[in-house]
Amino acid sequence: MSILNEPKIVVDSQVSLIDCPIEIQARGLHPTKEYTIRLKRRSITQKAVKYWESKAVFCADYNGLISLNEQAPLSGSYSIKDGMGLFWSLEVVKTHENVNEPYHMLAPHKFIISLEHDGKIVDEKQITRLWYSSDVVRIPVREEGIVGTYFQHKSDKKLPGIIVVGGSEGGIYEFLDGLLASKGFNVLALGYFGIEKLPNSLANIPLEYVQKAIHWLKARNEVDDRWLGIHGTSRGGELALWSASLFPDIKATVSLNGSAVSFSGIVPWSDDANLPPAWTYKNKPLPYASKKNPVEVALKCKQMWYKNQNPLTIWYQTLISDQTILDEAIIPVEKSNSSFLFISGEDDANFDSASLNQEAIKRLKTHKHPYPYEKLVYSGAGHEVGFPYIPILANSWTGGTKQQTAHASQKAWKRTIEFFKESYHSATM
Repeated sequence: MSILNEPKIVVDSQVSLIDCPIEIQARGLHPTKEYTIRLKRRSITQKAVKYWESKAVFCADYNGLISLNEQAPLSGSYSIKDGMGLFWSLEVVKTHENVNEPYHMLAPHKFIISLEHDGKIVDEKQITRLWYSSDVVRIPVREEGIVGTYFQHKSDKKLPGIIVVGGSEGGIYEFLDGLLASKGFNVLALGYFGIEKLPNSLANIPLEYVQKAIHWLKARNEVDDRWLGIHGTSRGGELALWSASLFPDIKATVSLNGSAVSFSGIVPWSDDANLPPAWTYKNKPLPYASKKNPVEVALKCKQMWYKNQNPLTIWYQTLISDQTILDEAIIPVEKSNSSFLFISGEDDANFDSASLNQEAIKRLKTHKHPYPYEKLVYSGAGHEVGFPYIPILANSWTGGTKQQTAHASQKAWKRTIEFFKESYHSATM
């Protein structure tokens, strides 16, 4: 017969990085009785305050123990054995306008884990999740025309440098940069449109800007200038691939939910005859799909957007419907000195990233590219594949399921870290 102790939530780490799993248990329970474990978080954006929640119902074992790593819930926000299921299954349950609370992009995430029995809370535990470790310093960069944020890993030796570019959201994409830096890199989150004096939209972005960032990063005393990596997400994947193809300093490239086919710039759908390029080099457009605006489809996409219907797959598929245009718009990755990692969700609702990246794989094989390359495609995952243990939307705009996208993110992030480290060690050994 088990001796009942006071019911309590036990976690193996009350402060941890967002991409690190933690172990959650409930102990001192009535054997074979049902308990609910609930996760709550309050988040602040520039416009809103959001309240997040997930829950799972478990049956305590004969020792009065519930272990989220070892048990699948009887019911709740997720249904499989997954120690971090409460995190990726979080959903917004309430929201209100943010009147005057300050917004900090990388503010620590504070959670409350509660243990409930017969409708009553019997224990609570607060935990904190961080965007970067204590040995990383976040430094805003506004010099030499560069707009970004630098995450410097404090170390006595030179460390590899990585440039990170986001996608169509614009601004400076900082979320994965601190996590990368915490793994032993010096990381520059590079804004390239939609902020301060940079272009207002993702159109006519000069690749010389990335070249300037390469020189800036390599000149840092704490950066090992023998190697440089670049990571691009979504449309930023194109920018990463073009940068690797044009600039031999880049030795490792990750395209996350991106495309190896270069698309037109992002401008409002209209009846204009032509579309602008997304990227330029030496004052000339880099090849893209497509210069001609498919007006009928553009106007249809505009109407879908206003109705909150996702037109992106239709739009991008139309831009490459002409095989000749598609072939001309494939980014010439074979001209690079880089190894490549292409990551896609099979059910991406933005564009068919997996098929588009296969075009790069074919070119690399045809030209017998001397550096490693690989393509990862995750079944059931959508456009949100990235770093793990954050809420997954899995809606009509992103595609995929929550569970498959969450598990794909765990695998993809692990492989991303390994890929950069393998490339660095291979180039500098």
